[in-house]
Amino acid sequence: MSLPLNKLIIPASLAIMLISGCNSNEAEQGVKEIEEETKNAAEATEEKSKEVVDKVKEEAPGIIQNMKDTYKESEEEVKDNTLQAGDMAIVQKDAYLALTPEAYDELYQLIEINDVDGVDTIVQDHKVEEVKQGSEVEILEREIRRTKVKMKDSGQEGYLPTTMLEPIQ
Repeated sequence: MSLPLNKLIIPASLAIMLISGCNSNEAEQGVKEIEEETKNAAEATEEKSKEVVDKVKEEAPGIIQNMKDTYKESEEEVKDNTLQAGDMAIVQKDAYLALTPEAYDELYQLIEINDVDGVDTIVQDHKVEEVKQGSEVEILEREIRRTKVKMKDSGQEGYLPTTMLEPIQ
């Protein structure tokens, strides 16, 4: 709960003047001066507030447009650097192309536990194929961790880690 400034200052000033021995005319004059100063301070504060509001109203549309432009540029940049269906990409390192989502999951479980024999078994079972660094692929479907691709040279479809693919610009 806030009280107006002049409702606090005037009684306090009156009390000080009366205690200090001022007569009622001097006290009235003092009160009028304090009221005038309070009124001037309030007007100055209101004027400054209005200037700030006007400045914000003037600058806000430009700032908002800058933010919109930045968001749009960021979205376009992310889209440009994110593989989309139909994009072409390069395989960054030698890898295994998993021929099914299940083979992909099995392969990376085996890799996580360093089961070389298990990896050899799924290669021999033709669940995965070796892919060389620099191979070109077409993006068919993209997920966070894996991307379904079509090998440009063989037409074979399968799954590779998304992080192993670099868009062809």
